[in-house]
Amino acid sequence: MSIFLGYFIWGLILAAPLAFVIWRFDLLRWFPQWTAPRPRRTVRLPPQLHGMVIRGKRRPDREPQR
Repeated sequence: MSIFLGYFIWGLILAAPLAFVIWRFDLLRWFPQWTAPRPRRTVRLPPQLHGMVIRGKRRPDREPQR
């Protein structure tokens, strides 16, 4: 158990500065596109639910039906 904790602590000590450098200099843009999250499909609602708010956003391209 002490060996695991030793490696875990050293992993944290080494990973924190490395993560900061990658974030600070935006080095993730050099990684291949497959590491990026995949885009999600747009949710299509039936006409009777157009007035509903999804994820806090309304679609500006359509007026709600009355």
